[in-house]
Amino acid sequence: MQQYDLVALRSFIAVVDTGSFNQAAELLNASTAAVSRRVSGLEAALDVRLLNRTTRRVELTEAGQQFYQDVVNVFQSLDEAQERIQSRSQNLKGNLRISAPLSFGVTSLNLILTGFMKLHPELKIHLQLEDHRTDFVAEGIDVGIRIGRLENSTLVALPITNISAVFCAAPSYLKEYGEPKVPEDLLNHNCLRYSLTDPKLGWIVEENGVERSIDVSGTLTCNNGNALKEAAIEGLGVLYSPDFIIGDAIKNGQLIEVLSGYKSDGIGLYAIKLSRKFTSAKVIAFIDYLKAYYAEG
Repeated sequence: MQQYDLVALRSFIAVVDTGSFNQAAELLNASTAAVSRRVSGLEAALDVRLLNRTTRRVELTEAGQQFYQDVVNVFQSLDEAQERIQSRSQNLKGNLRISAPLSFGVTSLNLILTGFMKLHPELKIHLQLEDHRTDFVAEGIDVGIRIGRLENSTLVALPITNISAVFCAAPSYLKEYGEPKVPEDLLNHNCLRYSLTDPKLGWIVEENGVERSIDVSGTLTCNNGNALKEAAIEGLGVLYSPDFIIGDAIKNGQLIEVLSGYKSDGIGLYAIKLSRKFTSAKVIAFIDYLKAYYAEG
């Protein structure tokens, strides 16, 4: 019987998970040609075609589907065994791929990562700062940080803390359109919205201890908090944003807080992971560090 190695199996799984030889190669830090050779060698060793390849897509054959279901479980068991050994030794090694929003990463995450990496000097961090909906499987992300309520997803969201946030607008906007006095006034204002939260969810206000949602609308939605801040400073509309983005603009008078009596507890900050069934020691350590960091203020 012809032999094949774990590298070939890893390559096959990566191609299936990402749907692309190119993306699998990036995930494995290998060339596309090398990944293709490994998968072809695996097929030769098994004497069966696992993948149907076209110029645009890669699809599993019936045999490939069955083989993938069998071997992916084997690799999960191997990964779990490795992580258990590492967690017992408390000497975390390997790569940890983290995804976070650009604004949060630039303003807040550096100090967190610095402390975490000092505790685990042999761990290699790959940080992706991005303002789009991340495909955790295709991009090889181990853990993500997200701010705000998420759309329904197969991902698991673990609450870390609440980030203080305020309603605000530029003096020029308030002079022209007036200041909203009660939450319902927002319905008559141009509201600047963050596009990566569920569009069906409105802005949350709190009154007499009860939270409710205001279905706001406006002429600008954007996937970056700093861009929304600049639009608000230019007088385009009312913004609801975390303090770490607009705090400096509030202090220097570029933006003025409104509806201060209706602020909720803030915007949720979550750690996002792929599965409840298995969480690696590296991911657990990072999530625990996040919780401890914010618990200590």
